[in-house]
Amino acid sequence: MNSQATLDARRDASELDLEHDEQRAGSSGKVLGLRSDWARLPGRSVEVWLLGEHVATGVVDQAAEDGSVLWIAAEGISTRRIFDKSSGYQIWA
Repeated sequence: MNSQATLDARRDASELDLEHDEQRAGSSGKVLGLRSDWARLPGRSVEVWLLGEHVATGVVDQAAEDGSVLWIAAEGISTRRIFDKSSGYQIWA
């Protein structure tokens, strides 16, 4: 299997994981799971964690294509925030 086929297979598996979680959550949408493919999260409500501590909750405004960073949309008096995976942030959605 070439590297592109491997990437596509991983992407397909991530899509199935998201669909499965949404189905399990039903109408409540309350099932949270650790997300590794941040590029697929724009528009979703997420929790941001760092070293076991909750950092933020919000809607993903944008994510880098490579999934290395994402932005949480501004809400109320809070400004738009960026989080990068290499710093150890975890995203739960």
